[in-house]
Amino acid sequence: MQFQTHPGYIQTQVRIISPQKRTRHAQFLTERRQHLQRLIEQDAKEKQCSLAESTWAVRTYRVLSVLSPVVTTHEDKIEFPGDPMCLYYALSVAIDQVQQTKHAGLSEHAPYNDLCPEWGELPSRDYRLTVSTNGIRDYATPHLNTDQTIFDPRVWNDTIKSHFIKVLRQLQPSVVLISTVSAGHRYAIDIATTVKQTLPNCLTLLGGRHVDETVRYDETTHQPTFAYSSPIAAIEDGRIPPVIDFLSSGDGYFAVDLLLKAISLAMDLDSKHVTVPQVVAMLNQLAEVIPPVPGYSLLCALDQQQLHLFPMRGNSFDLGKLPPPYRPFVIRARFPIFFKPDGQVMRTAHFMTANACPYQCNFCSEGVGVVGRILKFGDHPIQTAINRLLECLSYGAESVFFDDSIFWAGNTSKMLEFCEILQQVRQGKGLENYENWLQHPDDWERLNNLQWGAQLTSEFLTATQFHDKSWKMLCAMRDAGCNYIYFGLESLAANIMAKVNKNHIKKSEVISWKTKMRTALELLKKAGIRAGCSVLFGLDGETRETIDETIQGVAQLIEDQLIYIASPNIATYHPGTVLTEIHDMRDKIDYHSLDIDAHPPYTYFEEAFPGVVSKELTESDIWYIHEQTEMRWKSARNQNPMEEMPIPTLDPWNYHNEQAIKQLADKFRPK
Repeated sequence: MQFQTHPGYIQTQVRIISPQKRTRHAQFLTERRQHLQRLIEQDAKEKQCSLAESTWAVRTYRVLSVLSPVVTTHEDKIEFPGDPMCLYYALSVAIDQVQQTKHAGLSEHAPYNDLCPEWGELPSRDYRLTVSTNGIRDYATPHLNTDQTIFDPRVWNDTIKSHFIKVLRQLQPSVVLISTVSAGHRYAIDIATTVKQTLPNCLTLLGGRHVDETVRYDETTHQPTFAYSSPIAAIEDGRIPPVIDFLSSGDGYFAVDLLLKAISLAMDLDSKHVTVPQVVAMLNQLAEVIPPVPGYSLLCALDQQQLHLFPMRGNSFDLGKLPPPYRPFVIRARFPIFFKPDGQVMRTAHFMTANACPYQCNFCSEGVGVVGRILKFGDHPIQTAINRLLECLSYGAESVFFDDSIFWAGNTSKMLEFCEILQQVRQGKGLENYENWLQHPDDWERLNNLQWGAQLTSEFLTATQFHDKSWKMLCAMRDAGCNYIYFGLESLAANIMAKVNKNHIKKSEVISWKTKMRTALELLKKAGIRAGCSVLFGLDGETRETIDETIQGVAQLIEDQLIYIASPNIATYHPGTVLTEIHDMRDKIDYHSLDIDAHPPYTYFEEAFPGVVSKELTESDIWYIHEQTEMRWKSARNQNPMEEMPIPTLDPWNYHNEQAIKQLADKFRPK
């Protein structure tokens, strides 16, 4: 595949934007707005409605955003139904720009100058507080709010695919945005194929962590690099059909917004039709009249056998400067680790204070070595975080889980400050420093009863901290409402943990991984905080003996009431990790074949598929892990069958995760 690089958005590039080009672009925009105004007046006359009513209908086109699931069937599989935060964050800037545009009207000063995506009103309070856990929204209403532009199916099978086709035919989107991790990539391709078969003129954009890891731009050589499992490499060698028009890799927040602005300006005003070459031309035109967009990203456009690359290297930014991800979307997650006094599971918001982990475990794709750099909360991180937390409470959050790989990226001083200020705020102190989000009595009730959890490492609590400092921090977290901490226990076999780059003690320190785990768990129990653990089988050097050592060791920790929930997982190969390189799987992992035989025992574990699981494990080993953890860990094991979904319709449809959540709640509710 031939590629052409368009470096117009690189910050360091010396560019002189001529007044003539600015004048021509301004004239182009003026002519489009005049044409659009005529179309609006004509529409208002035909429909006998006001100009205001016609303006939004005439100038907008529909965008549907899809989270590709990682599960193909419900068979004996359960995951805590979470919100698609990667997608919410990726859309945050573009939706915020459209919201500003809607309030500015048809103006040359609006972020979108004429056409724009049909992201209408933000969800109302009643809508936020009454929606179910269903990831597939009700699309039957004539005017969709911003939350109703998401399709989050949680699983992908023939029933869901048939329903998706009906949604496409009803909504008629001009653009479909798809976000995927590696385990969902095969389904993302089938989703894109379904879009092209149903709506051939609809543009498709693929982004998410899998694209981030497999589609990159080398700063030194100024050349792109495409991993074997990247969609571009798979399209080039014929493994998948050419059903992707654009890809976004890296800091997609601003790149997605730029792409949608280019699509809007390239789109024909009468037919609202646009092609990839027209969008490429508009991206080049915009590069001549606007400054580089913030962040580090790579935007790719695929036009038959021609690949257009738009590397973007703009000013740095931080997570605190991004629009809040829940503002246009609804909190649907309910984690059965947070309970009300009556036993009901709390509505749980996701929260992030950093985008990557400071550690670099060789199996993990969240480490800074894979992600590239850590984005934090900026100049006033604690105030920004508290303000956004209060905003989540006003949206109905009753509990919060911090998705940071390590809470506050391991910054102890920020952890303490956050907890101390949050405790003060819960006592009603210092609220004048924050926006007035708490408008209703039940908002205050949610603040008073707030429960939250976070992720830490045993390394952080033991080897890198003095005991009294760790104890002070855990007490501060508990007093601020934290009652759950999640660890990556991984393995209890010393020879396994010695290879994963997770055990960061100095060689002179003789502290075993088992000792550190038990010490950390005992600290949590003493502080009155429950612990959950992720256990990973299949790391380099795994044998049946090391499997037994870990299963038995975790069973003992459960028996000693040090572990509340234990989640067994199978190591899989992520494209950018060291483990994938060590096992020589970088050019072999199959994340594209749709006809993969996902059957038990693989379906008992998240993200486990034949062709991507660790070479250290046979199918017999995986059966053994499933059976032994079920027998030895008993009710502490995180596993429960999901209820079979009913056949969906385009009427308001309840996604029956509710029953599965109730079952999980019964299993994990504190005795």
